[in-house]
Amino acid sequence: MTLFEPPADPGPVAPQGPTVRVRLTVAYDGAGFHGFAVNAGVRTVGGTLGEAIGRVLGHRVELTCAGRTDTGVHAQGQVVTFDARAEGLDLDGLARSVNHLCRPAVAVRDPAVVAPDFDARFSANARRYRYLVLNRPDPDPFRAGFAWHVERPLDLWPMALACDPFVGEHDFSAFCRRPKGSGGEPASLVRRVREATWTDDGDGVLRFEIEASSFCHQMVRSVVGTMVAVGAGRMRAGEVATIIRSRDRGAAGDLAPPHGLTLLTVRYDGWSS
Repeated sequence: MTLFEPPADPGPVAPQGPTVRVRLTVAYDGAGFHGFAVNAGVRTVGGTLGEAIGRVLGHRVELTCAGRTDTGVHAQGQVVTFDARAEGLDLDGLARSVNHLCRPAVAVRDPAVVAPDFDARFSANARRYRYLVLNRPDPDPFRAGFAWHVERPLDLWPMALACDPFVGEHDFSAFCRRPKGSGGEPASLVRRVREATWTDDGDGVLRFEIEASSFCHQMVRSVVGTMVAVGAGRMRAGEVATIIRSRDRGAAGDLAPPHGLTLLTVRYDGWSS
């Protein structure tokens, strides 16, 4: 179910006449959505956003996103691109109207016309995610939707040490849900991580940020779950490198819940969301 009723005539499949490539930065509260990717019969961020954009423009659009976030995952700096009819295009008006239709769960900003070959996914150089852990005995209702509440005390020092083995280029099979590659061949799960850090933000909030060229399915949540196991004393920081080399999904920790995860920023040549 979308946030509004789609028009009786959704318009042509593609815009008629000359088109331009449009880029939008998108923020959303992932609760209540079955991920970003359009999926018939369920409410998704991409489905809701695409319908709203199509309603405003008068023609359907095909969205490309920088990262297909999972069910319950949030975004602050998701990026989408699509082609729009050039004639009469009002970017600021488009953003205002889309925000009116999608509020409060989805919001767009920074509308821009970009080069025809700019692609939200394939033009990206890096993605940065944040995961929040509320580590204290008492819950916080104002953070409940955006942080994983872990009551057991966590030792941040070994968690910080556990970050080091992730940096660099590795096969992350131990931390990813394996997809099928083309022709039935297993897809590569090799990724290059540029940075991984834990920070104590005070008041029991622990913040993990990780940046990589790209991520595989459930990678960040698996990494966080493993590091929380380290902080709780169920694993040692020195075991992380061995887990990476094992390429064994069963060797890593449990998945952290999705609601603590936010896609923060996507980086491109000369611009970031």
